[in-house]
Amino acid sequence: MSFYGARFCFNSVMSEIYDLRIFDFNPSSPATSSSGGDVNIYEEYIYRKPKPYFYGRYYQSSLEFDLTVGSFSYIDGNTRHAIESWLIGKSTYLPLRIVQDDISDIVYNCIITKSSQNYVGNLNYGLNLHVKCNSPWAEQLQPTLTKTFSGGLYSTTFTYLNSSAYNGYNYPTITFTMDVTATYFSIINASDSNREFRFTTLTPLETITVDNDREMITSSIAGQLRMSNFNGNFFRLIQGSNSLTVSGYFTNFTLDTTFFKGVGA
Repeated sequence: MSFYGARFCFNSVMSEIYDLRIFDFNPSSPATSSSGGDVNIYEEYIYRKPKPYFYGRYYQSSLEFDLTVGSFSYIDGNTRHAIESWLIGKSTYLPLRIVQDDISDIVYNCIITKSSQNYVGNLNYGLNLHVKCNSPWAEQLQPTLTKTFSGGLYSTTFTYLNSSAYNGYNYPTITFTMDVTATYFSIINASDSNREFRFTTLTPLETITVDNDREMITSSIAGQLRMSNFNGNFFRLIQGSNSLTVSGYFTNFTLDTTFFKGVGA
């Protein structure tokens, strides 16, 4: 653990409710903690070949770290039970945020898998927690990118920076609303070999939401299946700068995504 922030928030509940803060019982000793993004290598050694054949890399380990929390006051049994119920044994990954200036917008989507109690003079003052995240990194929710227009043919070109620690593709969620003509909607990423994301002949004023990561298309019109109106190129961002051209007959467009951040823990 390498946090210097004193407070934290787990599952939208602030630690102050239980008079808890992040502790370090050995502040003068060097501390080490995972920075995330541990990589495994696919390679194979062949007889009489001194150099292995490299087939690629993969991520098999999620970010894990220990977190010590406690209070300057004695924590009684009822409060310990409430704290354990709040933090431990959840059935899904939940957001953990550290109240610290440089990582205030960073989220650790995690499950706290185990805990142990800290006692001083037979009185409890804290807990040691083990945190397991759902990915090799922490995550940073990006501000929603929004483009609006009054209708008719519209085209705009701009740069979108993908600053994710992951060097593969990022798949945002795209939402757009067609105008009264509903002729087409298109996004071309010139930085990704001019790959085009395109819908044609939709219903006037129809809103389409595309989860490009899960490859799910949802229409505001009940029962409409829009795969036949789509060219099949789910939208993606490369790591770094992306030159995007958004065009078509629409009234608004939004892009929502999350970047992996190698800030460690």
